[in-house]
Amino acid sequence: MKEIKVAVVEDDIEIANILKLALSREGYRVRIFDTSEKLLNDIIEYRQKYDVVILDIMLPGMEGRDACKFLRERGIGVPILILTALSEEEDKIKGFDSGADDYITKPFSVRELIARVKALLRRGGRTEEQIISPAGDGVKFFDDSRTVEINGNRVYLTKTEFAILKILVENAGRAVRKDELVLKLGGRGSVRAIDVHVKNLREKLGNEGNKIKTVWGIGYRFEQEDSGKDK
Repeated sequence: MKEIKVAVVEDDIEIANILKLALSREGYRVRIFDTSEKLLNDIIEYRQKYDVVILDIMLPGMEGRDACKFLRERGIGVPILILTALSEEEDKIKGFDSGADDYITKPFSVRELIARVKALLRRGGRTEEQIISPAGDGVKFFDDSRTVEINGNRVYLTKTEFAILKILVENAGRAVRKDELVLKLGGRGSVRAIDVHVKNLREKLGNEGNKIKTVWGIGYRFEQEDSGKDK
């Protein structure tokens, strides 16, 4: 049976020890870091691989979200669970936009955290999947690295951006309501958050982002060709 390795980045030694004990009881091999820099050095310089990273936001030196973004920009797709005392919706959006897969706030239930780690491990165990756009647009989705290739350009997306684009592409030519997107995303977030994610999607995709059309009063539509309407 494959050994599961979990990295915990937490500068509060009491919380770090609680997490190490709970995760170790599940049979995971746990390594604790008290700064983002130590984690990044371990992954980038020493090429250590982890199955899940639990990353606090408020850390000395580089904050957790910046460390998350740093890893994603280098194509490292390890599942990341953000652990933080920040609970406002805007804070959560920033966490997901940095490339986090999940978000749990302090104080937290150890049982819930373990359940979320297990969910990330199940998700991370899938084989890489490619989906071709039904619009024949040559859009390919790579689940393992959470990247998308569109017209030869490969771009890293956050978990929510990836899911939104996949939904729009699978429904190419049809306007997808914002509340429908929220529902298909598991009810997380809000209509306002959808607008923020779509804005970020367009920026990341560059010229290809113009294929995501705003349908006023309804939602968004993915078009194969830029017709110049509904911008």
